[in-house]
Amino acid sequence: MNNSTPNSSTPTPCRKRTRSRTAVVGVLAAGLLLGGGVIAANAATLNSTSTTAAATSQPEATAATAAVAAKTALARHPLAAGLRFFVNGDSTKPNYGQRAAKIATFILDKRPKLAAKLPAALQADLKALKDAADGERVAKATHIRDTALNGGYGPKIQAQAKRMQEQKADRKA
Repeated sequence: MNNSTPNSSTPTPCRKRTRSRTAVVGVLAAGLLLGGGVIAANAATLNSTSTTAAATSQPEATAATAAVAAKTALARHPLAAGLRFFVNGDSTKPNYGQRAAKIATFILDKRPKLAAKLPAALQADLKALKDAADGERVAKATHIRDTALNGGYGPKIQAQAKRMQEQKADRKA
């Protein structure tokens, strides 16, 4: 039997190389897909968001994506993300006070070294917001926003708050 005939039962050396290349590429592709799945699974468990709610409807999925992005930004720069929320947040939304309290809790409890560097007045206001009842949270969060914009926490925080407010106005324009 000749190995070069197309009906041969034993593969030719060229076919062996092609099969081995295909196998290697397949293993690499599977590894990349598995690695990407592991990364996505770790991100989902670290952020502990509800995947069932995100999968049920499109508006909730975009809200979940935004929440994950906001939480990631908060983990990297908690003061900047928190200040951005206080300055640009919509206090008429129903969960505004609850989210503001979560941000205050995160800054005070999860980043104590950062919280220690904040002005005493801001530390006191964040603690008051963290410990406030549900009905008082919106008022305390708007107080933090107004104080930051008026310079009550110092010129650096005032400049940052005004810059964030201007950036929001530029994005809307």
